[in-house]
Amino acid sequence: MTPPIRVLIVDDHPIVRQGVRSLLGAYPDIRVVGEADSPAAVEAQIEARHPDVILLDVRLGAYDGIRIARDLHRRYPSCKIIILTTYDDDEYLYGALEAGAHAYLLKDVSLEELPSAIRQVYAGKRLLSPELMDRVLTRFQSLAMQKAAEDLGVSAEDQALLSYMADGLTNREIARQMHYSEATVKKKVQELLETLGVANRTQAVALAIRRGLI
Repeated sequence: MTPPIRVLIVDDHPIVRQGVRSLLGAYPDIRVVGEADSPAAVEAQIEARHPDVILLDVRLGAYDGIRIARDLHRRYPSCKIIILTTYDDDEYLYGALEAGAHAYLLKDVSLEELPSAIRQVYAGKRLLSPELMDRVLTRFQSLAMQKAAEDLGVSAEDQALLSYMADGLTNREIARQMHYSEATVKKKVQELLETLGVANRTQAVALAIRRGLI
């Protein structure tokens, strides 16, 4: 028989710990092996209880949950960390992911979703609350676009020019949009083609789309 997933609950509110423990108690494949409300208590519980999954809030009174997550990820890499919090701020979200958290869930997660998330994270998957997914994907897309632009030597102005080209605007129309003379736009288009190493507008737009610049 497969042993249950061992879970440690880390939260500075006793009523929250009690509620999560009660919820998870209904699932025989999950066992809450301990609770903690401070970094020292977390370490003591890990050493004594050897949890597989840690449910951690990003704020523990005066303590920084992100810093705790980073330290736990470094010192106990076999423990999977699930951030379970009411805070959906970008600072906490991205800080937790960068610190090594395997999941970021908001406390309005449904009764069925939390046990499922614990199982999935224990199996090696990474999860986000659905309402946070779009923000993470948008940031990822922005970072990927920035990286592609840097690799190709393309400026923000060049990207705007590529977007106008993709829309089929003429040099005169682009000049009106960018507040340049038509001659200046023509020169900038030629310089951009040379930067990208392509022969014409069509190839430039195709490359921009392929590399995620527009």
